[in-house]
Amino acid sequence: MIIVIAIISSLLALLYGALERAQKFSRRTITYTELKNIESAFKQYHAHYHAWPDDTRAAKPLPSGDDRGFIIDEGIAALLQGNRIAGVSPNDIAAFNPEMIPFIEFSRYSPVTRAPANPFKPNNPGAPDTTRAYKVLFDTNGDRRIDVRDPDTGFTTNGIIANIAVWTIIPGTRQNDAAGNPEPLKDEIFGTWDSFSIK
Repeated sequence: MIIVIAIISSLLALLYGALERAQKFSRRTITYTELKNIESAFKQYHAHYHAWPDDTRAAKPLPSGDDRGFIIDEGIAALLQGNRIAGVSPNDIAAFNPEMIPFIEFSRYSPVTRAPANPFKPNNPGAPDTTRAYKVLFDTNGDRRIDVRDPDTGFTTNGIIANIAVWTIIPGTRQNDAAGNPEPLKDEIFGTWDSFSIK
């Protein structure tokens, strides 16, 4: 009986690990799809208005050198979806999306910040942080080069060759050190410039 219980416990442990990896892969896939959808929405925005959105209307701007961007908050999400909500003034509508064209539909929001958020659970639930929010930088100086500096992690990557960079923060992959001991998990930046792979 003890041997049978030990075998069943071992099988359950293996199954739990496989399910955890599958769940993380699924959330990573959803996040990558949403990043690409946001990138596509802003490219459609640029094609229609012949300019990138003005970061001076954003509540949380993210300048990086000559390039400009912002954290996508509740107000910007509403403007990108062509919705009028309380707190979005007529001046914001006129400056950001005057024709109120729906460029994208966001599917999930943070219950704390009310901003569109990735599907991973927050490290500190209830905290008004922006780690799960989507962030965007535009090549506003026209050199097709973007330097990303994430305010939540301090992560920096230079020389992304693109017109637009969209990213968010996701939990890191569990790894072991040389002795086989699990290392502490560190958040990692996940952006449109990354190639999608199983990690």
